[in-house]
Amino acid sequence: MRISLAMIVKNEEKVIERCLGSIKNLVDEIVIVDTGSTDGTLEILKKIEDIHVFSFGWCEDFSMARNYSIEKTTGDYVLVLDADEYLAYGKREVLENIMNKQQIGRILIESKYLKEDNILSSKSYVSRFFPRNVRYSGAIHEQLVSNLPRVKANFKLKHDGYLNADKSKRNIPLLIAEVKKKPRDAYYLFQLGKELRISERYKEAYHFLVRSYAEAEYQFSYYGELVIELIYSGKECEASEILDIIEKNDEILKNTVDYHFAKGLFFLDYCLKNPHYIEKYLGKIEASFLSCLELNNRNNIQYVQGTSSFLAAYNLGVFYEVTGNIQKAKKYYELSSKEGYNLAAKRLNLIN
Repeated sequence: MRISLAMIVKNEEKVIERCLGSIKNLVDEIVIVDTGSTDGTLEILKKIEDIHVFSFGWCEDFSMARNYSIEKTTGDYVLVLDADEYLAYGKREVLENIMNKQQIGRILIESKYLKEDNILSSKSYVSRFFPRNVRYSGAIHEQLVSNLPRVKANFKLKHDGYLNADKSKRNIPLLIAEVKKKPRDAYYLFQLGKELRISERYKEAYHFLVRSYAEAEYQFSYYGELVIELIYSGKECEASEILDIIEKNDEILKNTVDYHFAKGLFFLDYCLKNPHYIEKYLGKIEASFLSCLELNNRNNIQYVQGTSSFLAAYNLGVFYEVTGNIQKAKKYYELSSKEGYNLAAKRLNLIN
């Protein structure tokens, strides 16, 4: 059985060779659809042997472009990558095993981003390997339309497209259009709320995330991320309703590290803004971040690197420093600093 790589690209001269170089030996065919590059992308592609390049007029719809690229392939299965991704690890035999079982492969994508002078990373599994007759739906954050079983593959891509690019200006209008077409679609409401939260448009984010939460079921693959986004945006909006949401999800998300981390930040902020509740919620701050560290040694779900280690330790340091326990503060700042977290090192210098 043959595997085709299908990509859509635009202005990717800085990363396209890295991407193709990492994956070319695992596939039988490479199909690239350019959606309007004005840099040197096409010139680079002309110099690479054994690839098929097509053009597609951009129409504000990722699914249409993706589906066009799939139609140009000839393999039995299609692997989809973006140009700002590259293979970290993965063998062809992993993909062949998925093909033989007629499954859809969910591939781990680790994305780097910059926060407070530290490069952090998040991870998620995305359906990227599938039979050629499967197609995408949705103008943005497109989804595969198929009832085939989906399995996590021992296959990892690294993605650094968020490091030096703000994609929210492109994404938000497309998501708003999708929500207007499907006002009760929990997935698109979640994605729009998430993009708005990243853009620090917290009240708008909270509005759409609440709507998503009302439509979502805990079995949805993105349910944990939805609740976490809701807690973060609710913190910024000083929404006391988050207390009820936390109570309802403590058991459902007990093994999700980022959930406990978000809880800790919410309780910390809530106590600072509502001093009369300090006695009631102060202990929950400590318990939330300690839960993160405890989950580091157990089976867990984690989206953002560090929430079970240096980020949780740093926030415990802040908690103990604010509450006057300087020895414990030093202990956790040291733990965080040893893992390379700059803010912890700075706090440690200040209190020593």
